[in-house]
Amino acid sequence: MTNLLVVVSATGNQGAAVIKYFQQHAPSYKLRGTTRNPSSDAAMALANSGIEIVKADVNDVDSMKTAFKGADAIFAYTTFSGIMQTPEIMGKVVAGELPPPVGQYAFDVEVQQGKNMADAAATVPGLERLVWSSLSSVKKWSKGKYTQAFHLDSKEVIKDYMNSLESLKGKVSCLQMGCFTDNMVTMPERFGLTQADGELRWAMPMSRKNKMPWIDVERDTGAFVKALLDAPGGTQVVGATEYLDGPEYVKLLCDHLGVAGTYTEVPWDGTVQDDPTGFKLEIAQVYAYVNEFGYDGGDPEVMTADELEQRGYKVPRSKIADHIKRSNWSHLLAA
Repeated sequence: MTNLLVVVSATGNQGAAVIKYFQQHAPSYKLRGTTRNPSSDAAMALANSGIEIVKADVNDVDSMKTAFKGADAIFAYTTFSGIMQTPEIMGKVVAGELPPPVGQYAFDVEVQQGKNMADAAATVPGLERLVWSSLSSVKKWSKGKYTQAFHLDSKEVIKDYMNSLESLKGKVSCLQMGCFTDNMVTMPERFGLTQADGELRWAMPMSRKNKMPWIDVERDTGAFVKALLDAPGGTQVVGATEYLDGPEYVKLLCDHLGVAGTYTEVPWDGTVQDDPTGFKLEIAQVYAYVNEFGYDGGDPEVMTADELEQRGYKVPRSKIADHIKRSNWSHLLAA
């Protein structure tokens, strides 16, 4: 019997990665992908590769019900940054039409999208697993010390809602995605990575001893999803290709580029106050939380990939050095 896996937002980074992995490593699964625009080049390329493409929008619960019909498994995720950057949210906050922080408005939209997917999944009688791309709840695990990390807390609210639905009980598993390695390539300055006189400098408000979970989204997301489909429902795991601290990441990058580099731990020294959107404060609280409580907040139910493998569920992973080698760093070196 062929299992049907429905992948939400199939042309997005996470969705496309999951589909590619299952095509290459789990061909017994039938794959269906959702997209708002089936006529896009990316969607048509997936269709031409044999993927069933269905038009659906996470803001429209009825369209998601149609997309999920007959599913044995679902991989679902949302994109907070895409929501936040819309004219209806970021545009109005910047214009002074909405008071900051901007994250609170994106939080509301993202939570509703997650609930829409949960409600749709709950109508599928034969569903065995719903894998939710989640993150640690900063507000919960800091016991209310940090309350502005909207893009993390939203994922936990959605997870709790999924688990509250009777027909989804015991079926929801969570993949707490690590730090996206692509972000270091596409927006290095936002993460404090700069170059001057041929030397790389990475300055971050993150303890130099803090080993962060880094994930190569393209190569490894699918392996984690496959492991969660094999493991019992309710399993939670951090999606990490490798755990590296700041100096270790800098060394890998410098070794590849053939340049010198340093990692410096810096405070947030008031820079959050020059941001009218309030998003810098949100990021600052995330770093403070991770420094104090860890990436998963100390949640005892969340496993590492190694712990999941010890239970018999393999998670083949690549290396961060491989991602660094195949990435284009010319813009960083030219800065």
